[in-house]
Amino acid sequence: MKLVYFLITIPIEFIGRILLVLNFFQLKNKLEKYAEVVDQKSIEIPEFYTEYLVVAEDHRSRFHCGIDQVGILRAIYKRLFTVEIQGASTIEQQFVRVVTGDYSHSLQRKFREQLLAVFLAKKKTKIDIAKVYLAIAYYGYNCEGTTGIAKLVGSDLRLASEDQVISIMARLKYPKPSANTAVWQEKITQRVSYIKKRHQLAASKSRQRTLHAAA
Repeated sequence: MKLVYFLITIPIEFIGRILLVLNFFQLKNKLEKYAEVVDQKSIEIPEFYTEYLVVAEDHRSRFHCGIDQVGILRAIYKRLFTVEIQGASTIEQQFVRVVTGDYSHSLQRKFREQLLAVFLAKKKTKIDIAKVYLAIAYYGYNCEGTTGIAKLVGSDLRLASEDQVISIMARLKYPKPSANTAVWQEKITQRVSYIKKRHQLAASKSRQRTLHAAA
């Protein structure tokens, strides 16, 4: 599956390399800036947090090269043939979106975001990008980035329990409003349950792969 993702990413990477050389959209400058952000902030978040981030936000992360074409096609299908609106952004894309602060709905923004995500994934490891995304993400009212996480789990982020980490990941989809509401709490409860199930499934698959490799 990883090979399939690699092959279907080639066209956008080819176009992206031309635009990068020409510095269209200031791609070269932005890529260097974002790589520096990863270097500076990757030490702030313990690595084990990223396990839960991947299952919650980007469970095909180990296959794709910064953009999830399968997720994109699924989101388009859902939009056209059902009432469900489904996102398809990878962790790399979400990192780019947060660090740029650009949440516009234009196709140009989306294309630029995808290009930066692909090239950033080539310069930095997925784990480091995931850690820095958590270090700058929004978790709700007066709760942002590493400082916001510390408010929820304590100053030593390494001591956070599994339930606390999962609750943090749930807030990425449903940031806490300024006033706690029953509706928000219900959404968080459902999201926490979903992430726990996804994590258990991922752990089971990982054990199976390990046993298969050892056989």
